[in-house]
Amino acid sequence: MELKLSASYDATPEEVFAIVTDATFREQACQKTKALSYSVEVTESGGDTIVKVQREMPSDDVPDIARKFVGQTLTVVQTETWHPAKADGSREADVRGEISNTPVTLKGNAEITASGSGTVQAIELDVKVAVPLIGKKIEPFVVDAIRSGLQKEHELGRDWTH
Repeated sequence: MELKLSASYDATPEEVFAIVTDATFREQACQKTKALSYSVEVTESGGDTIVKVQREMPSDDVPDIARKFVGQTLTVVQTETWHPAKADGSREADVRGEISNTPVTLKGNAEITASGSGTVQAIELDVKVAVPLIGKKIEPFVVDAIRSGLQKEHELGRDWTH
């Protein structure tokens, strides 16, 4: 199931990139999404910047149909590989993720681009729940949870740009 989301910032692409690759920002985003525990790694590889976030989340909002697959908590692992800036400061990232020990995966891309006097950060993901018969019924719940987390992260990003 596809998920598309974007947020506008009153900042340059370089400033938005600095925020989304800042370990403290990502830790605060984990706190804002009520993660029970988390780890954040920001590393360089060649010209790429790799952001890996692992968070343990309560499964309180998981529908009963999916609860047997996840237990009391979910471990969400997300990796963004941000590529070098283009001449205009824009950037693209490959995004990969999973909910550990479940059949849930996500992959897609993110981009940071100038827009008027500000910047837009956009993400496009394909979320899959590989469970015969009920996977398609569970995907909307997973997409809603991911969207909610991303919206909270975008709100925090706006706070950081002020």
